[in-house]
Amino acid sequence: MRFDAIERHGMHDAPLQRVDARIKLIATLLFVVAVVTTPVGCWRFLMAEGLLLAFLIGLSGVPPQELARRWLGFLLLFGFLTMTVAPSRPERVEYGLGVVALTLLLKDSLAFLGTLLLAHVTPFHKLLRGLRQLGVPLTLVATLQFMYRYLFLLIDALDRMVQARRARTFRRSGRLDWGILTGLIGVLFLRSFERSERVHAAMLSRGWNGTLRTLDESS
Repeated sequence: MRFDAIERHGMHDAPLQRVDARIKLIATLLFVVAVVTTPVGCWRFLMAEGLLLAFLIGLSGVPPQELARRWLGFLLLFGFLTMTVAPSRPERVEYGLGVVALTLLLKDSLAFLGTLLLAHVTPFHKLLRGLRQLGVPLTLVATLQFMYRYLFLLIDALDRMVQARRARTFRRSGRLDWGILTGLIGVLFLRSFERSERVHAAMLSRGWNGTLRTLDESS
């Protein structure tokens, strides 16, 4: 998943994109809490939440097929978690395993799509600024900022390592097996750890005191 592909919709001039990031953060949190707390078998509430989400997707201008494609990528994880959790839920005795599993799957899907919609309609730097204005600890905000900043560098580094490995592997198939891939990830982890030490030392030498500063702080 390319994170810059998700953010490109946040630059569009659509109704949801113009809403303040703090309002969108609070609204998404309330929506996720409402979905998670919906009782098992309450199909009307789930349908109302789904219709609300569909309406917001229409306002956002984000192609529904793009959201559906990313949702399908996580469906395997959702299905595994559902099959793991559903048999242990006490509602299984009253509603049956099928109803409980379907409800959990729908709730997970709605919460995931709501969060994904927030990421599509709000650039990440605006989300970080909204978190700061809402009083989220600066340490957490700084951690999220650096994580997002260096994800692109790590992905590019992994792509270069994979390309170099393929150039040195004389096989008909260009696919990497699990053994090679795990080795590349281990090397990438070591390089990332070394990079983080160099970046931290460079930041300290430039007077870093833990305060995040952006060009649009006055806006």
